[in-house]
Amino acid sequence: MKQIAAIEKTALSESAVVERVLGGEVSLYELLMRRNNQKLYRVIRSYLKQEQDVEDAMQETYMKAFEKLSQFRHDASFSTWLIRIGINNALARLREQ
Repeated sequence: MKQIAAIEKTALSESAVVERVLGGEVSLYELLMRRNNQKLYRVIRSYLKQEQDVEDAMQETYMKAFEKLSQFRHDASFSTWLIRIGINNALARLREQ
């Protein structure tokens, strides 16, 4: 039964996962994080050099994206939207320094 649920999750599009998270299946947000983690890390790492700053910016990005998920308009992919939030967080950290 677990295997069927795992297969179902991998088949979901980003938009479908977003809609289900907004519909109350909050635990599916982890799926969005797992799908985008490596790409987000690389982008933020290109702005910030300290590993701790990168990790903090990533955590802030995921939290901010979750808080603002209802504002996601689906006119771009979720990953594009998430990375834009990450870039903005990285740039804000650079300005603080």
